[in-house]
Amino acid sequence: MRYLIAALSWLGWSAVALADAPPAPPPDANAAIDRGLAFLAKDAMAWKNEHNCVSCHHAGLVVWSMREAKARGRAVDEPLLAKLTTWIAQSGDGKTGVPRPANIPRALNEKAVSLALALEADPDPDDASREGLKLLLATVKSDQIENGSWASWPETRPPIFGNSDDRTTAAATLALLPAAAAGDESAKAARDKGAQWLAETKTDDDPQSVALRLVLWQRLGRPAEECEPLVKRIRERQNADGGWSQTSEMASDAWATGQALYALAHAGIKSADPAVQRAHAFLIKTQREDGSWPMTSRPIAPGGAGSTSLIPITGAGSAWAVMGLARSL
Repeated sequence: MRYLIAALSWLGWSAVALADAPPAPPPDANAAIDRGLAFLAKDAMAWKNEHNCVSCHHAGLVVWSMREAKARGRAVDEPLLAKLTTWIAQSGDGKTGVPRPANIPRALNEKAVSLALALEADPDPDDASREGLKLLLATVKSDQIENGSWASWPETRPPIFGNSDDRTTAAATLALLPAAAAGDESAKAARDKGAQWLAETKTDDDPQSVALRLVLWQRLGRPAEECEPLVKRIRERQNADGGWSQTSEMASDAWATGQALYALAHAGIKSADPAVQRAHAFLIKTQREDGSWPMTSRPIAPGGAGSTSLIPITGAGSAWAVMGLARSL
């Protein structure tokens, strides 16, 4: 009898342990990440070979997404990741040669922020990456204006570049966090000024601004009462198909959906959450055979035309889809 009781007791504890264990990631979601990573690797090398342009969409976001996936147990193309990382590290200070608008003399160099975020995703950077990061962050810090914010460029193509000081300030402040945590006093000062501006400024409610602000608030350990409204706002915007849109006039896409998942994961929303499961289903369903996700190009000005090439936005949107899936699993 005592053996029977012991066996039943063991089974009971096993059942409790199984009930407490997190659900296994959906096989299709894992496969979607792997296909997405394969697409990004092939697409980034094609861009590098054809354009040799260290871009936000085919360098910064690709390396960032590969690092996010690798940190969560996914296999990545290690030689390519090293090659792209070195490419970024040796690319310079992230400044663009395009003249600044007369009324915005310190409009943010978005490239410096994007490439810095990519290099910072490496938990064990080499000397070249550390030196490259110093140059990029010097540009980010020099672009900050007196009130603590970073100014966006007018008439630039969203979502990679868009006219939202809320988004640019959240992204730039995010890029400064590791250096500030490591004791860089100038990075600390810029981080604190950026965070203060955001805390004192009502969000412009752009979906990207809300998502990046939530990621930043979570990494800064801000109070729950500051984060919960952002989580609620993201949840409210989920579409019936399970995805999120860049704007209320647009259909769901990989960029907005991946970014929403990435932000919600930072806020502790688990993979078993119905909203997350619907988003996973949307990304699995809409992924193309080549591993990419369909994207559309937004016009620079209302009523205008989008870009004639969808290569940049397809790469960037697919990178965000991979990041969102990897984080939320």
